Amino acid sequence: MSIATQISAINVPFHGDNLYLVSHDGEAQVPMRPVVEGMGLDWASQFTKIKSRFKTSVVMITIQLPGDNQRREVVCLNLRKLAGWLHTINVGKVRPELREKVARYQEECDDVLYQYWTKDEVKNPRKKTTVDERTPLRDAVNMLVGKKGLRYDDAYNMVHQRFAIDSIDELELSQIPQAVEYIHRVVLDGEFLGKQMELPIPKMAINYPIEWWNQYGYIIKRRGGNEFSHTNVCRFPQKLLFGFADEAPSAIWSMINELAEGGCDVSAVKLEYLAHRHFSEVMYRKLSMINQMTSDVDEMSVGLRISPPAKVWQ
Repeated sequence: MSIATQISAINVPFHGDNLYLVSHDGEAQVPMRPVVEGMGLDWASQFTKIKSRFKTSVVMITIQLPGDNQRREVVCLNLRKLAGWLHTINVGKVRPELREKVARYQEECDDVLYQYWTKDEVKNPRKKTTVDERTPLRDAVNMLVGKKGLRYDDAYNMVHQRFAIDSIDELELSQIPQAVEYIHRVVLDGEFLGKQMELPIPKMAINYPIEWWNQYGYIIKRRGGNEFSHTNVCRFPQKLLFGFADEAPSAIWSMINELAEGGCDVSAVKLEYLAHRHFSEVMYRKLSMINQMTSDVDEMSVGLRISPPAKVWQ
């Protein structure tokens, strides 16, 4: 969706780079090219990934960014999705000279942008250790990912759970060696893969308020629906019950995936949900065929010729 807007961008300085925030429909959008190129990565390949994996959260906004001499169409990603995209980047596979910078973006970028969005500046930053101080931990996580085939966000989540923190930069300097030892123990003893019952239950804050749907307002309104709230009658278009995610988003499917990423086995739920989606589509198409076959019944007429009654001879 392309939006032409006069709204200016908020400039956010980040370790010598300039990142930006743009407001659209009351939500923070992040122009993505400065983020990608700030890390030293190739824009074309990352743009392809963003379009394919975060299509419903991408908006094209025509705006003039600071330092540019004209308005351009800019690819923006919702700030709420930025952390998810950042962790699709495998630090171990980027060029060695870029790894430290990519790691810094993954650990700090979304938090800095959020603070600028809510407070206009970074106040009381929560980090207790620097990127350089966390290098041994990063090396240990790279080894764990390589040997056990885990995703980076899963590996870091283990540290979050072990030390009861929400972000890796909240570790105290004295905790870094403990975290490295913990990761090495996982690699050697298979604690994560072979002794999952010993891990603490992950903290999960899963919330899907009714307003979740309003981020897809342009899809819903195009199909005759309205804005969702607890005070309105919610007109839910039937075509949202089946189809591809970019045209038929699903709160249920998003929640299922969030549970799966949190370590829950939701395969039975997935099976039932996908069956419902399939049968909804089948029934919709059958009803559409019946409607098409009967839609002109009211306009039909029948031509008959009636013979006059026979004469009665007296």
